[in-house]
Amino acid sequence: MKNLVVLFLLFSTFAVVAQENVTNEKPKWILGFGANFIDNTATLNGNYFNASEQWNYLPSVSKISVERLMSDQLSIEVSGGINKLAANKLQNGKSIAEDQNYFGFDLNGKFYFGKSLFDMPAFDPYLVAGFGYNSVDSSSNQTSNFGLGLNYWIKPNIGLRLQTLGKYGFTQNTLLNNHIQHSAELVFKF
Repeated sequence: MKNLVVLFLLFSTFAVVAQENVTNEKPKWILGFGANFIDNTATLNGNYFNASEQWNYLPSVSKISVERLMSDQLSIEVSGGINKLAANKLQNGKSIAEDQNYFGFDLNGKFYFGKSLFDMPAFDPYLVAGFGYNSVDSSSNQTSNFGLGLNYWIKPNIGLRLQTLGKYGFTQNTLLNNHIQHSAELVFKF
């Protein structure tokens, strides 16, 4: 309960700062807090959105991101996430004996393309690519990351982010070689 109070106060502080930063100066940073969902099934039937049987998640804040806006279309993001790979779900085509802890760290570049295609300032779609480091208990792997995302700006500096990131492992013999990471975040632009 104490953690929830601290988290609420943190979100409230960022919301106030984001609202007070509405000036003529363009925002340079986006800070995000949310949840990530890992699909590690290696499914051959193309059923990637069967969340109840395939996705791994924690019922708490499990992803934090910091993004630096370089221009209207380009940015660099650093993000970290925690998760748990469940023993009752398929993990790379096989079952695991017990739940495994997951940690991921990513450095990605983003290309925002919405302003050139749509006349809807609230919708801000982007392409994302970069590199990552993932660890599952005692094994680790580096990844190439490719994906799509969308920021929906509720207010000029407060929004929701949905993102799907394919993470392709450099080493193909670990528990977490290739996987898909979906995420949903509350984002603050300042």
